[in-house]
Amino acid sequence: MSSNDTIRLLLIHDTPTEAQRLVSMLHNAGCPNRAQHVASEAALAKLLQDKAWDLLIAAENSQQVPPAVALRTISKLQKDVPVLLLTERSGAQPAVEGLKLGARDVITVDEDQHLLLVIQRELTALANRRVARLHDQRYHATLQRAKELLDSSKDAIAYVSDGLIVYANDSFAERFGYRSNEDVEYQPLIDMLTEGEQEAGREFLKQCAIDNNEVEAREWKFTAKTASGSPLPTRAQVLSTVYDDERCLQVHIASRSGDTEELEAKLSDIKNRDPLTGLYNRQHFVQLLDSAIKSTAGTQRTGGLIYIEVDGFEETVQKVGGVAGADALQKNMAELLQSSLRRGDMIARYGDESFCLLIPETTPNSAEQRTRELLKKISDTIFDAAGKTLQITASVGISLLSEASGNAQKVLDQALHAHKQAQQKNPKGNGFALYEPDADKEGDADTYHRARVVQALEAGKLKLLYQPILSLQGSGEQIYEVLVRLVDGKDQLSPMAFLEALGDAGLSTKMDRWVTLTAIKAAAAQRAKGNEVSLLLHITAASLLDSGLPAWLAVAFKAAKVPPKAVTFQLRQEDINSNLHAARDFTKQVQDLGCRVAVCHFGIGLNPFKALEHVKVDIAKVDASFVREVQDDGESGETLANLVKQLNEANTKVIVPHVEQASMLPTLWQTGTDYIQGFYVQAPGEEMNFDFSLD
Repeated sequence: MSSNDTIRLLLIHDTPTEAQRLVSMLHNAGCPNRAQHVASEAALAKLLQDKAWDLLIAAENSQQVPPAVALRTISKLQKDVPVLLLTERSGAQPAVEGLKLGARDVITVDEDQHLLLVIQRELTALANRRVARLHDQRYHATLQRAKELLDSSKDAIAYVSDGLIVYANDSFAERFGYRSNEDVEYQPLIDMLTEGEQEAGREFLKQCAIDNNEVEAREWKFTAKTASGSPLPTRAQVLSTVYDDERCLQVHIASRSGDTEELEAKLSDIKNRDPLTGLYNRQHFVQLLDSAIKSTAGTQRTGGLIYIEVDGFEETVQKVGGVAGADALQKNMAELLQSSLRRGDMIARYGDESFCLLIPETTPNSAEQRTRELLKKISDTIFDAAGKTLQITASVGISLLSEASGNAQKVLDQALHAHKQAQQKNPKGNGFALYEPDADKEGDADTYHRARVVQALEAGKLKLLYQPILSLQGSGEQIYEVLVRLVDGKDQLSPMAFLEALGDAGLSTKMDRWVTLTAIKAAAAQRAKGNEVSLLLHITAASLLDSGLPAWLAVAFKAAKVPPKAVTFQLRQEDINSNLHAARDFTKQVQDLGCRVAVCHFGIGLNPFKALEHVKVDIAKVDASFVREVQDDGESGETLANLVKQLNEANTKVIVPHVEQASMLPTLWQTGTDYIQGFYVQAPGEEMNFDFSLD
């Protein structure tokens, strides 16, 4: 599960205060959750049947619902809900007893770090099981579709296991003069060969089974014997595969022959080539890379992927030579790289200014040496670009591939990561880096992330995005939520996620002030054009503790000529719960200025309305998990409707976020929702240009 996902948590504990402590501890540790306290076996059974839950934490000594009863109920209903037990006893005996009952683990009370690690492990395992079940469903659906395609294919296809034809389509039967596939299934394939070729055919099929090659089909030329006994020269492709969960060989005989076959091969090659350079295109290269990874399975071979990107392509090439010059350079680069290929190498054009070189067998030292040679060759070459001469450099990322690599995308991501490292080490270009998994130590990553945010603030590499919030009640308000993004190359990342994870209070408050000042200036420009926009601005926990912020805001509003009523400050519910007094004081002070205050992720925790007794917010944005239950999981909207109803009764406006489908609108109309936000309305954009008149 993603760290941003809300955990749906069941709690069994006879002491409510201890249950609340667990909820708060999880929130403070960055694990947002919607917790439900369970007071009886009947209540547990109903909760399990009504919704999907991610985790159950139970006190070992609970009397209201003994853990054994809870585990038996989960097993009886066949629900996949991991159970963790909390014990006050020491020693191994509690763990032994709990594991025998069926619990996933037993943790000593107050060992919060241990509990958090176990929770993360179990949630990851649960997510993997859910993905596995989804893949299993898709796998069987794919098998069914494949079976339908096989049955209707004009190509003759058969599957052979231990010499017997376990499946043949009608085209296969017709090819050899039989009335239907039933006439050839479960017959020895060798019997369909002429007598003089049966022994050679038997040896060929035996060797194919031994090689167990699932990547490259082997060609098999033989003379078949039709149902009438006539000889039939045949050419087939034989590949190792699985049919009905059994290892077998696929025998594929194409329906086309002669010139048509040759033309098909030429068309296929054209489809796989980049029209400008003649190199393999990106799509085909990914397939080749996947095949190369699979072919290393069961071997000790190590291959290499070298990602090559021209440094400063836009400035050094496009602006100098224009489109024609850029095209000419790409062709020249392709020729240079092709001239450097060795036996077995494959080269492809990956992007507008990048190439990928696949080396089937190499070592880290060899891959680095090849890269040095390539970089020198590129930097020493004077390129002709549409009548202009260019001298360029490139930066390279290297990723090794083996049977443990997984898939092509993972290897490509590693090479791209190494390329970024190369650019960081050599800002002027002409450098390379080899991807090393152990290089990303947590402490180093924290330092790296903080440095990125500091550098972005200083260099102006941050930008704001605006997502409209639409009124369902026709209020006419033009509200935009303000999102901040760090521009890192071609990626756009959320620096707030870095800062909140790092717990860097000083940098968080600095970021909040920068976002606020930049956003209200943009709003002032819009209001000067007659667009009465208002903003929803996120405030971090660190800014809640910044006693000087309200006074600074008053000055900022006055300088920007933006009325405070045009700004709403948004606090996370978990931050309010953890800093109740500071949140209360901040809320009162900014409301006295004329601003509104909103709470987001509302609805998580055991009693979300408790905090609102102390912190009087104007707007509540419900947690996205309530929306996903209805929109993605197909659950009823009853829980969401009840939450909105309670907020309406408390005179609190409601925003429902993450609305992506029109099918959500009837439910939201009926609940009395005030505002909606999400991709159904509009994705975040760089301009405040949404047409609110459409509402």
